[in-house]
Amino acid sequence: MKKIYNPKSDEVINTIVNGNPTGIANFVTPSRPIYKTIFETMLANFWNPATVNITEDKKAVKLLSEDEYRAYELTFGKLIFNDSIVTNRLMDNVNPIITDPIGNACIALQSGQEATHSYSYAFIGDDILGSTNIYNLFKTDEKLLHLTQRINSRYSVFDTNEEIPDSSKSLVAIANLILEGVSFPAGFVVVWSLGNKMQGSANMITEISRDELNTHLPLYVNIYKHIKEDTGVNFDDVAKKWIEQAVEDEIEFLEYSTTGVMGFNTTSIKDFMYWIGDNRLRELGIKSDYIYNKNDGLIKLFKSYSEHNSTKGNFFETNVSAYSKQALDMDF
Repeated sequence: MKKIYNPKSDEVINTIVNGNPTGIANFVTPSRPIYKTIFETMLANFWNPATVNITEDKKAVKLLSEDEYRAYELTFGKLIFNDSIVTNRLMDNVNPIITDPIGNACIALQSGQEATHSYSYAFIGDDILGSTNIYNLFKTDEKLLHLTQRINSRYSVFDTNEEIPDSSKSLVAIANLILEGVSFPAGFVVVWSLGNKMQGSANMITEISRDELNTHLPLYVNIYKHIKEDTGVNFDDVAKKWIEQAVEDEIEFLEYSTTGVMGFNTTSIKDFMYWIGDNRLRELGIKSDYIYNKNDGLIKLFKSYSEHNSTKGNFFETNVSAYSKQALDMDF
């Protein structure tokens, strides 16, 4: 774990882990400007869930079919778990081992944003569903419980009293990258598919997705690459294995939770999730073996909601040693 107060440090270039930082966040001459860029974009994304109008959804929820209502409820049950666990994992587990001060600032801001997302679900549960059932679904629904156990297991390196070795620190970035870039999108697409009826909910998810996909996801793509650069430990094989397993987990849950919902079938779900997995692997510079239909309806739906909010910038670096501005499309 990093030192918080360290005036004797003479470290000039901060490493992402195992560094010896002074404890001061120098935004003027950051060692890795990419984190300053991400931090500034995170600030620009500021929004308040209370300002998103979900009034019409209170009426529209009654028009959902039984299958649509079930998908809506299960999806928010999953999303509230995701945001809640990552809020705590970031501050209690991840931030203490990150030794780049601007990286720390990004994680602190991200944690606050994840808490804001959790706050947004209070409006869904109370105002629209009229219950707090979504907060207990991860305990009572067998399939959701299994999925949350798989997600939580990727953080198991923290659940011991032993020091985290360098060989495991890459796992931290992989776990967060999967949560942000695989599990969240698998939930977003369900809510967006109901956007013609639940427009307020779809708008809320659009605000959340701007945080998750445009800044949180590239944050961990860069952290993963920089850990590999700083430690010399290559975990690409593990990253590929974990991403592919997460894709299969989400396919299984989507097939279960969206039964009877228009646009969702085994073929479309697989095409969508393979596309998601392909993007994650390519962003890490890892060869992808996924084959899918690029014209799949769920992919088009996802793009229609997310592309107009996408950010172009140097967030997904092709060379982790180069920090010049680039104009890279975030392929969503």
